[in-house]
Amino acid sequence: MNAPDKPAARAPMADAVLMTDDEYYPALNPVNVRPAKWSWADVHPKLQKLMEDPLKRADRRFLALVNGDTPADNPGALPGIFIGIQGINPGEHIKPHRHNSFAIYHIMTGKGHSLVEGHRIEWQRGDTFVCPAWAYHEHFNDGTEEAIQYVIQDMVGRAYERNLMWEEPEGHFGHMVKGGFRPHDPSQG
Repeated sequence: MNAPDKPAARAPMADAVLMTDDEYYPALNPVNVRPAKWSWADVHPKLQKLMEDPLKRADRRFLALVNGDTPADNPGALPGIFIGIQGINPGEHIKPHRHNSFAIYHIMTGKGHSLVEGHRIEWQRGDTFVCPAWAYHEHFNDGTEEAIQYVIQDMVGRAYERNLMWEEPEGHFGHMVKGGFRPHDPSQG
């Protein structure tokens, strides 16, 4: 795998700016973050193609739903929020891992179970469960059809704050600040 591109050289320090409260508070709000919709008719074929790929390490297959109005250096469904659609084929096991972002899972199809800090959570279509930040978790598709999970995380906000961390798979640590760490790239860590 090719090494990530190195960032362009930057000036040694950022510009120091002074703002009054009347200037500062309006600047906190992103401009023009409009509603966005991802159609299942568009998502499903891409997810089906992705489901043909083998799992790597603790990897998952997911599509990130990105609102084009979020900043390029902080892509999410909304500022600070990641939404993904994850697929697990029948019989597959997503190995134990953890990250310091929380995860909310909603099961769209399939059935199986997850272990979250040793607690077995059985799930099937329509169920929702949460995984607290930095909790070890793993997923199992126990059924005969693909499991599709809708996943919401605060990963984008943590990355923007430069404190996003993984242990993925178990025993393999990474931090977003160190060279754009990619948790599923075996050459990193």
